[in-house]
Amino acid sequence: MQDDISVAQAPARRRGRPAQNASHAVDEGVLLSLAFQTFAERGYEGTTLRELAKQLGVSHNLINVRFGKKADLWKCAVDWRLGRASSFVTVAFDADAGAEARLRSLVHLFCVWATEHTDIVALTHVEGYRSSWRLDYIVQHFILPFKERLDALIADVAATRPVSALSTPALMAMLVQGVGFFFGSTPLQNRLGAGSEVAPVNAEKQAALMADFLLAGLLPVQP
Repeated sequence: MQDDISVAQAPARRRGRPAQNASHAVDEGVLLSLAFQTFAERGYEGTTLRELAKQLGVSHNLINVRFGKKADLWKCAVDWRLGRASSFVTVAFDADAGAEARLRSLVHLFCVWATEHTDIVALTHVEGYRSSWRLDYIVQHFILPFKERLDALIADVAATRPVSALSTPALMAMLVQGVGFFFGSTPLQNRLGAGSEVAPVNAEKQAALMADFLLAGLLPVQP
């Protein structure tokens, strides 16, 4: 289901000075995948183009030529990663089904999505704690468009049946920072005895349980 290029596929660094045209030989998906994961793990300030170039075995200056400044590389990596990942969930908005069925499908898909995109969850943690141009960029280009569609869908459901007064930002936080953190913090879950729940073989089943739990609160049983 996940079609992302693993960082492990990044070419091994050769000894000696990188070839001057080496950056053009590196697959763009490999480079952007490595950049995104590094930004998610170390934060923007903790990531350097020089270190990325070293891991890829290319010239630091040639990454500058190909992507520009670090800020430009960050935007390219975010656009590439989130753009590829979002369609798995957003397909529920346009499904040929009633509003409630689409909402239920959306929550289930989002929980499954959270098991496979923990790097995106990590980036929202890193960038969500303080104001920055990067947070503005993510909110404007990805989070707000999704929130607007979710608001409209919940309003359609609320027109036909009771819906919890929980705000959409709170629901989104439960889905991303809640479900996503659970599956992304494997070392913590191992220490708490929940390692089997976040293991890949059981992740989809566990995601369904969490989705049903959230939906039970969001869509209370009608009298």
